[in-house]
Amino acid sequence: MTKFAQEFYDANNLSHMSHGRQPSSRVLSQVWRPPVAGIYKINVDGAIKSGDSVRGVGVVVRNEKGEFMAACVRRLQASYGARQTELMAAIEGLRFAIDMGFTDAILEMDAQDCINSILSTEECNGIYAPLIEEVNNLLKMFRAVVCQWTPRGGNKVAHTLAQFAIHCNDFVTWIEEAPIWLLPVLEADVLAFEC
Repeated sequence: MTKFAQEFYDANNLSHMSHGRQPSSRVLSQVWRPPVAGIYKINVDGAIKSGDSVRGVGVVVRNEKGEFMAACVRRLQASYGARQTELMAAIEGLRFAIDMGFTDAILEMDAQDCINSILSTEECNGIYAPLIEEVNNLLKMFRAVVCQWTPRGGNKVAHTLAQFAIHCNDFVTWIEEAPIWLLPVLEADVLAFEC
């Protein structure tokens, strides 16, 4: 482990994952928590429109102060199940972060089974295998990255974005300036971790 990676690990008290897989620590907090300085947190979530083949994924990137850096949403026309949709959200989030240059990051989502699959050292077979393989290939493109689970309470912004994505035409991004309708959710997160 490099010195930078060790500092990152120590500061977060999490399992470090850089070009490899190790189990993550469970996040005990029910609210969003900021990363340490110099690290960006990528929260992702997926949403399913009931009775339809429309799926939405939402991604938000924030810094150590909880400041909004960027976000994106994508509507998917597919009959994915919940787990596939969550893995698609992880893929979208990682691609977006790489495109934006956020190479020191925490990928956080509220789908524990997806985090377990991503971090598993066992070979994955079946319908999830290509998606998990894509996530792991993208993780190799980061300088330092941690994957961790958070309860829904710590993933509200990504959840809101995923719900919004269902009603979009395709792909929408916001850079440095969040949409007005998202500000109350972002502000609630910052207030929660300042308490």
